[in-house]
Amino acid sequence: MEARLPYDDYPVVFLPPYESPPAWVPPHERLYHPDYNNELTQFLPRTVVLKKPPGAQLGFNIRGGKASQLGIFISKVIPDSDAHRAGLQEGDQVLSVNDVDFQDIEHSKAVEILKTAREITMRVRYFPYNYQRQKERTVH
Repeated sequence: MEARLPYDDYPVVFLPPYESPPAWVPPHERLYHPDYNNELTQFLPRTVVLKKPPGAQLGFNIRGGKASQLGIFISKVIPDSDAHRAGLQEGDQVLSVNDVDFQDIEHSKAVEILKTAREITMRVRYFPYNYQRQKERTVH
């Protein structure tokens, strides 16, 4: 006969708090409903080009990296900076910079590439779900 562990010996598992889903909107009412966003193009990858004079700041911060297994994300955009004017926003995932893949890169390597480049061509996509998960996993 198989021995079972006492109940108190099982590991404790903490589940994330439950979030209620948004209210369901019937398909025939979605087009003009104020609580339904039909615009999904905000989630498509886009290209952002920034020029950085020597000694200038980037105008944004990043967080994440290989350790988080979720990628590099824009964590802050300075208002009225070139990055802000170019359309970068908190929650954008950095897919590549100057043709270097950023989806599985160390945080320090990503910072080095961004700080040393004079012209930055970034491929980004708005991905707030993974950005929130990434914020919960990392400290930078």
